[in-house]
Amino acid sequence: MCEISVVIPVRDEEKNLSALVNRTSAALQGIQKTFEIIFITDINSDNTMGILEDYSRHSPWIKTLKLANSFGQHVAVMAGLDHSIGRNIVNMDGDLQDFPEDIPLLYAKLQEGYDIVYAVKESKNNNLFRNISSQLFNTLMNKLSDVQIDSNSSMFRIITRKALREVTRFREYEPSLTYIFSYINLPSTKVSVRSGTRQQGTTKYNFFRLISFAISSLLSFSRRPLRMISTLGIIMSLFSFFYFGVVLFQYFFQQIAILGWATMIVLITFIGGIQLLSLGVIGEYIGRIYMQTKGRPLYIIEKKIGDFES
Repeated sequence: MCEISVVIPVRDEEKNLSALVNRTSAALQGIQKTFEIIFITDINSDNTMGILEDYSRHSPWIKTLKLANSFGQHVAVMAGLDHSIGRNIVNMDGDLQDFPEDIPLLYAKLQEGYDIVYAVKESKNNNLFRNISSQLFNTLMNKLSDVQIDSNSSMFRIITRKALREVTRFREYEPSLTYIFSYINLPSTKVSVRSGTRQQGTTKYNFFRLISFAISSLLSFSRRPLRMISTLGIIMSLFSFFYFGVVLFQYFFQQIAILGWATMIVLITFIGGIQLLSLGVIGEYIGRIYMQTKGRPLYIIEKKIGDFES
């Protein structure tokens, strides 16, 4: 067993790999502890896999897991966690927006007796839309879910072996590791770090993938959407009874003819929309139950490069 394992998911990052490997190795050597670096990748459109194979064959502390399909970033990280052998495990992104030079800061803080130390970016260097949408999403999640996270937190963190054992017990369909780490509620703290900018390549998270991840995270850690549907149903029922009473009062006591076809059309359309929305939310929950009960493996490994047995 080594002291530190670093788990890094990458895809189409051939232009960043040289700097990523060199900077991460230098940061870990500065701690003067034994270490390993585990890269996880899947389907690439560039030479990422070829470069990783070369590194893994010539540097025994660098290992690579090649997944057979695109299972998502968080599943890739889970695969790396499953195969890590370190007493402490670092998770970071492969685009160099997480600075490898900050690993010693996280490691030093962990020695104070915490099980999880997560990085909080002093300021995120994404575009304005990405920063605003991220802030809104985290605020909404903190309001709707039972798990609270820091609005500037990221996947960059270090955990102990104890925390690793608890996290890897979660074999959920579409896991959201950021919220799982918060959910297990082991002694945690944060460290303020710098935020880098992507120098090469493009982000793999477009607008639609971010929306999909947001929905998945919300449904995984909150039942409040279902409760909101029930509440809305009660409110609509009370409103309809009240409106029915108003109509009867106008007809019998004020001799007002019952008209209002435009109102009826608007109400019917509105209620129909609410019903479809409710069915959609319920369907999302049922779909997740369906996928979870299939019992499919979380990931499939096509190839392992490096010594994963030591």
